[in-house]
Amino acid sequence: MKHLMYLAAAAMLLAACTPKPGKTTKVVGQFGEDAPAVVEIAMGRTLDTTVVVTDGRFEAEIPRDLTTMAMIQAGDSQISFLSDGSTITIDPVAGTAVSSVKKGPQARYAAYSEWMETFIAEYRSKMAEIGDDEEAEEEYNQLMERFDAYQKEAAKANADNFVGLMAISQIMDGDPEEMLALLNGLSDEMKATPQAVQMLASFESRSKTAEGCPFVDFTVVQDPEHPETSTVKFSDYVGNGKYVLVDFWASWCGPCREEMPNLANVYETYCGENFNMLSIAVSDRLEDTLEAAPELGIVWNQIVNAQDIPTTLYGIDAIPHIILFGPDGTILKRDLRGEKIGEAVREALGL
Repeated sequence: MKHLMYLAAAAMLLAACTPKPGKTTKVVGQFGEDAPAVVEIAMGRTLDTTVVVTDGRFEAEIPRDLTTMAMIQAGDSQISFLSDGSTITIDPVAGTAVSSVKKGPQARYAAYSEWMETFIAEYRSKMAEIGDDEEAEEEYNQLMERFDAYQKEAAKANADNFVGLMAISQIMDGDPEEMLALLNGLSDEMKATPQAVQMLASFESRSKTAEGCPFVDFTVVQDPEHPETSTVKFSDYVGNGKYVLVDFWASWCGPCREEMPNLANVYETYCGENFNMLSIAVSDRLEDTLEAAPELGIVWNQIVNAQDIPTTLYGIDAIPHIILFGPDGTILKRDLRGEKIGEAVREALGL
């Protein structure tokens, strides 16, 4: 019984000694020689302030806010940190921000940043050493698997702060259901941020348009001055008995332009009774699309002036985004690029 009482007392003492986060964060720093007259601190849309440096030292008190990153411009150093309600000590020379709470959000952000820097250096080193394409691909896949695993754990460990959202956004290969689970695991405060709301909407759309799902129809007015003759539906091209390869692109998008020769080759090789192609211009000016399309050799079907209608419905956050649809409109493959485009079409056609 005494043993249990001692344990309970020790637990109470430990709890009493653990500092609770305050409603504000104290930011302090010390320059050496050549100290600037002021430092600037910004935090999202809520804070943008200038702090006077006196005798090489500065001190400020800012609101606690874990939903965004704070940034301090101190001389030539730009240092990011989480305003976690602790005391943050800025070292402008080392470029560090150290929290008085050793395992708090800012400490975890510092550890996350250090891991990222180490990983990037390792990635660059290994990729530079490897010459064989097959070996490089295997090494790349292993690195990305480790990268994603770390991001997922970081997201779970930082569900109450911006690091969690940052980690989720870094995941390279996560299926929509898994990404939704990570996003829904964030705190209510984090899920209410504009970034999280946008990501949730995107992955919910992606979940509804994953491989194996039926296509989602939409309507586009291609020429606002002549809506009666320019209005088309996605279903005019998809779900009508042919395999259809659809490329979401824009004239200003460099990777989209680079992919066009692959698409042209697929079209010339397979277009016929069972297969066709469609390019959909998104987030682009109509006149720019109409000028670029013939230059890039787009001779297959097109929908122009779609803007963000299809990208919202299909959860597309980067282009080019290439999807292969089956004869009944079922989504067969997503995120096709390079050689995988032709491989997917050949497989679907049974060639």
